[in-house]
Amino acid sequence: MGQLQTPEELQWISNLAHWIEGGMFGVVSVMALLQVFGYANSKGAQYVWPALVFVAGLFLPAYILLQRGPDEIGVTWAAVIRDPQQREHFLMALLLLAAGLAEILHRAKLSRAKWWGLVAPSAFVAIGFLFFIHTEYGTREAVAESVLKHRYFGLVIALAGLFKAAEVLWRRRFKWLAYPWIALLFIAALMLITYREPYGAYRTSTPINSNGSYALPKGRSL
Repeated sequence: MGQLQTPEELQWISNLAHWIEGGMFGVVSVMALLQVFGYANSKGAQYVWPALVFVAGLFLPAYILLQRGPDEIGVTWAAVIRDPQQREHFLMALLLLAAGLAEILHRAKLSRAKWWGLVAPSAFVAIGFLFFIHTEYGTREAVAESVLKHRYFGLVIALAGLFKAAEVLWRRRFKWLAYPWIALLFIAALMLITYREPYGAYRTSTPINSNGSYALPKGRSL
């Protein structure tokens, strides 16, 4: 099966996905900072940023599968499951769902085990790793630019996860640990919001992995 959209459509779809996810990350970081400052700590408000992380996980697969309309979900899914880039996107979505749900359950005190608080940081580190090895499509020049930018994304998000884990483990001793992961997540949000697919993205029929090797899916979408 061939490409489902033109390169220009794929670039726009990809850009919009980056912008929306970046916007959600931005709100998450702002809400987390407000809670550190003692605001937004009411019974309901404390669930806002974990819920938004969960929503970000729901959004990504829905956005991918509905890009050609609800009547074409089957066609889109057939391409998605053969596309390494899209499989990575779905794995990121699962990690976001796990992070948001675990944080909600932890805040609801359904379990007092400390490891619940480490699920979200671990998910951020894993998402950072996926960005670092993310499959890109296009001319060699476009792929090289996309790979570099996504590795920056991955580094910042993984560092946010590591600092979040440090906060969970040692926040009683080091109060300042409440801030670095929020700042890093906000930086990642800005990077995603300002991202633009380079010229030449999605313009070759053969996808190229971040290590320069060729991937050969039978069909692809975004």
